[in-house]
Amino acid sequence: MKAKNFLKVILLVCMTIFLGGCSTNPDIIVIEDSDRAEKSLDKKNDYKIYLITMDLADDFWKSIDSGCRKAVSELGGIDYKWIAPDVNEDLPQRHCIEQAIDEGANAILLAASSPRGVNESIEKAAKAGVKIIYVDNAAEFDCVAFLATDNELAGMIAGETMKTALIESRITSGTIGLMVNKSNVTSTSLRVKGFRKVFEDTDFNLDDTFFMEDDPQRIKNFVSEHPEYVAFFGSNERTALALGEQIRDSNSKQIIVGFDTSDAVLTLLYDGALYATLQQKPQVMGYDGIKIAVEALKGNYNGKNTLIDTGVKVIYKDSI
Repeated sequence: MKAKNFLKVILLVCMTIFLGGCSTNPDIIVIEDSDRAEKSLDKKNDYKIYLITMDLADDFWKSIDSGCRKAVSELGGIDYKWIAPDVNEDLPQRHCIEQAIDEGANAILLAASSPRGVNESIEKAAKAGVKIIYVDNAAEFDCVAFLATDNELAGMIAGETMKTALIESRITSGTIGLMVNKSNVTSTSLRVKGFRKVFEDTDFNLDDTFFMEDDPQRIKNFVSEHPEYVAFFGSNERTALALGEQIRDSNSKQIIVGFDTSDAVLTLLYDGALYATLQQKPQVMGYDGIKIAVEALKGNYNGKNTLIDTGVKVIYKDSI
């Protein structure tokens, strides 16, 4: 009897230890054979890939995510996650990058918040063997590939579109306002650079670049305070929205050329608040970015800092 009771106690202790361990780590499966464990993990997902954008708010980022998800569903074997800071700033984006590293990311598709502000975290990722693919906006750190609009060229296309609008309205001179969300974003800076080139040696004055700093009311106030301006260029979704809403609400006749094609921007275009907007291809950035990441992880893509222009198209009211 004593032997039987002793055996029962031993069994009870073992069961308690085993169950206690499972309750604290419900996602951990203990497999004694390490080869079997590796095969089980491989079967579930071959790669862990993150999309990290400047924030989660813009429809543009949602479109990149949509392209990523399409590629993930086609390829299979990918544990995919989209994370981003609540605000477009370097420090919280660095935290996102380091979270991805800690969680075992194999590759990161990154829309960098600024050219240099997150480089330290990207370097940590690279040292951990993480493949870096930039989408829309790059940092000054080596990558596998950079998928984006040729932003300077896109700015020139926006400028030519504005010229056409001014000719149609028989406006031959005046001041044009240039709107950017934040000063540290390379993509919009390049768009403004391209836009300015088109108006060199003309009778139009291009004002200093105005920065919205994530506050649409700043743009709305500026527009209302400068009725003498003949036109404005909104270099991204948020600035285009702020401009279009102000023109619509004030019933102004100033010409607006915007950027990006969220539902809200297209509604303003359809209502006549915008003359035109430029459509990027964010879904292509996400879709092709995931495929390149997988090929790089497999060792089939050996590119370095490869720039891939995903293209741009001018959208008018009649195009909707």
